[in-house]
Amino acid sequence: FYRITQKYDFQPFEHTRAGGTVRLGAPLSEYLWLNTSYTLSYDQMSDIDRGASRAIIEAAGGFDPVTGRPRDFDYWTSAIGTSLTYDRRNHTKTPTSGYYLNGGVDFAGAGGDVQYVRFQGEARYYYPITERITFVGRVAGGHIMGWGGDEVRLLDQFYKGGETIRGFDRIGIGARDLTTDDSLGGHTYYVGTAEVRFPIPFVPDELGISGAVFVDAGSLFGISNSVKKLNGQPEDPINDPTGPVVNIKDGAGIRVSAGFGIMWNSPLGPLRGDFGWALVKEDYDKEQVFRFGASTRF
Repeated sequence: FYRITQKYDFQPFEHTRAGGTVRLGAPLSEYLWLNTSYTLSYDQMSDIDRGASRAIIEAAGGFDPVTGRPRDFDYWTSAIGTSLTYDRRNHTKTPTSGYYLNGGVDFAGAGGDVQYVRFQGEARYYYPITERITFVGRVAGGHIMGWGGDEVRLLDQFYKGGETIRGFDRIGIGARDLTTDDSLGGHTYYVGTAEVRFPIPFVPDELGISGAVFVDAGSLFGISNSVKKLNGQPEDPINDPTGPVVNIKDGAGIRVSAGFGIMWNSPLGPLRGDFGWALVKEDYDKEQVFRFGASTRF
C-alpha cells in the first residue's frame, strides 16, 4: 500500500504511509477463525504549517534552526498482529440474523522505531424484525498504549469521526487544540450503533436499494503526558512567546447522533449515503450532516 493524506481543515500537515502486510488465517472450528499478520510500514509527516498546534510541531521534533519551519518527521513500524473471529451470521454480505465477534491485538516493536500495543474488538448482532426488516446492533472499541518507555506517536493514535459516529466530520471528535483547532486523535475509543434496515417502498428489489434509520453513540479520548504538559505554554514560544497559549481538550465525553441512510448494492460494490445529526456533542467537535462513499455493511 501507498497512501497520501493531504492537508485537511483540522490536519495541518501531509501524511504519507507506505508499506505492506502479509496475512495468514486458519479455521479452528466451523465458525471460529484465527488470523495472524505482519506489517512493515513507513510513515512521514511533512509540510507542517507554521501555525500548527505546538503538540504537532513537538511530535515532529520542533523547528528547523536553518529554515525556521517545522521539521519533517518519519519512522518505520514493524508490527505483528493476531485476532480471533467468531461468525454465526446467516450471510456474510447481507446478514439478517446471527452475530459476529472479533477481537485482536497488534504488537509493534519487533524491529522498527516504535513500540506500542493496540487492542481492538467488535461485536455485531442481527435480528429479523420481519422477513424484510432487520435490526442491527453493534459495539466496538479500541485502546493503544506505548511500552518500553515509549509514548504513542501522534500518527499512531486513533482518529475518528463520521465513519464511526455519523453526523461528525472525518476527524471531528477526540482531543483538540482549541487555539489552532487542530485534531490530536486519542488513545481510546468506543462506539455503539442501533440500526433498522428496510426496503424502500415502490423501489424494485432488483435495484438493490434499501434504507436505514440509526442512532450512534461513542467517544474518542486520551492524550500522552507530554501533550498534557503543553497546556498553558505559548503556542509559538520562539516568535511569539507572549501570544496565544496551548489549550488542549482531552476529548472525553459521549457523543450521540441519529439519522437515516440509503444503501445500494451497486455493480461496483456496496455504496452508502448517510444523513446524520449530532444530538450530544462538545462545542469544539466538527460536524458533517451528509456522508457518502463505498462501504462494507457492518
